[in-house]
Amino acid sequence: MKKHNRFLSFELLLALLFIIAFFLPWLDWGMIKVVGWDIPDLQKKLTRVTNFLKFFSKNKDWIYSTHVVYLIPALSVVVMALWLMIRPKLSRIFLLITGVFSLIVAFNLFYKLPKAGSGVYLLCACAVVSIVYCIYAFRRKKKVESEPELETEMLEEPPTGIEEPNE
Repeated sequence: MKKHNRFLSFELLLALLFIIAFFLPWLDWGMIKVVGWDIPDLQKKLTRVTNFLKFFSKNKDWIYSTHVVYLIPALSVVVMALWLMIRPKLSRIFLLITGVFSLIVAFNLFYKLPKAGSGVYLLCACAVVSIVYCIYAFRRKKKVESEPELETEMLEEPPTGIEEPNE
């Protein structure tokens, strides 16, 4: 039986990279660097200003809409906890959810931000790798090694070369 080390796995590495990407710069304008943690606060301030300017507009943005980016590190922590609790299938499901959500956020950031930082690129790369890995892991058929059946036959006559013990 092959023994696996649960502390060295691709799932833990990807979850850790998602958390690292969240704390790298997502917006890079030379001296101004905004990390993923600051995106909701920045958007909240900008939305308040723009909603004040377009008071009579029907298209008002919700000021808490970007708080969903906090789901990226939260889901990554869930993936790590499930993996360490030896729940690999559930951990991979949450990793796939984190990857799809992160890919949507990364494409949205590429579209909206004028100059994306290294955190967005790492987020996009981790998202693509995690989606491909999870699809591969779910499609891979587990090879069950069946043990060969032992055939037992009863001997009707004792072998000729063996003597029976005398009593």
